Amino acid sequence: MNILNRSHNATVAKIRAMYGKRITSQDYGELINKQSVSEIADYLKKNTHYSNILSSVDVNSVHRGFLESLLARHYFEVYLKITGFERINRQEFYNFRIIKAEIEVILSCIRHINANSEDQITDIPIYINGMTCFDLIEIAKVRSFEELLDFLKKTPYYDVIRKERTDENGKVDFSACEYKLRSYYFERIEKNVAGYSKKEAEMLNSMLLTDIDLINVINAYRMTSFFGADEKEIKPMMFRFSGRLSEAKQEEIYSAPDKAEFIRRFSKTYYGRQIADSGLDMNDLEDNANRLRYKYAKLALKSSSKASVSVYAFTYLMGVELSNLIRIIEGVRYGMPSKQIEKLIIV
Repeated sequence: MNILNRSHNATVAKIRAMYGKRITSQDYGELINKQSVSEIADYLKKNTHYSNILSSVDVNSVHRGFLESLLARHYFEVYLKITGFERINRQEFYNFRIIKAEIEVILSCIRHINANSEDQITDIPIYINGMTCFDLIEIAKVRSFEELLDFLKKTPYYDVIRKERTDENGKVDFSACEYKLRSYYFERIEKNVAGYSKKEAEMLNSMLLTDIDLINVINAYRMTSFFGADEKEIKPMMFRFSGRLSEAKQEEIYSAPDKAEFIRRFSKTYYGRQIADSGLDMNDLEDNANRLRYKYAKLALKSSSKASVSVYAFTYLMGVELSNLIRIIEGVRYGMPSKQIEKLIIV
């Protein structure tokens, strides 16, 4: 049997067991009412699956940034644990989160270059060094875009951004680099999906294309709402894949003259109707589009017996959990009312 088409039932079972230990709505309710970062850390340490990563942490003196970095590390350890369980990480598809992390590091480096900072980059996940296709310690030392390109020459990312040029201040177009790198990410996943059976590939592509549709909508909505961008500005920045949003429907939405018309047109699409049917406010389009992504991932995890689908969905769901916890930590740290924090949580 082709290794791509093995069932890996044990991995699916393990993922479902781990998902059963997720942060619950009750946990979130407790966390948003904490009065300090220390209280949040203490609750996570005593009551959740983050207990091991926090076992040696003094919750009374823990710093917000350190706590967030530990939670992010735990997220990666969970991902590595499930992909290493039956050694499915030997299949290229399952490295999607490593590829995404590499891209995030490169983008962080570009932000650092554009800021003309002399300090080393500090938000690099050094704990995954050795799994990435470049040295994370060395990339932290890069100080110019030219140095970055030279550093990336032996990686697939060099060809992706090598045509970008810096301006007279040594800055590079961050948005262009981000678009090219994230497009590469989706293209690479799509290529890896092609090796699976027809049914499994269809399931994976359905999840992938739904993600891309909603990411495109969110990005276009931001460009329309905050920058007054028109279709000519929006369309080149959208990922060139589509699921339930046809090219014609995309063009109709992207050509909306303002925020209100964008929402009105989007409300008539498949995804817009799904948001409305869920009883969510269409005017809160960005957050509720992400809630829709979360809903689809939960359904995929519940219904699929394929390890590839389960890993992709579970990794997304755990990423949302991490984002929720960071929102709570930030909200409590800066004194936001609990009701306001609650609205930011995706469940």
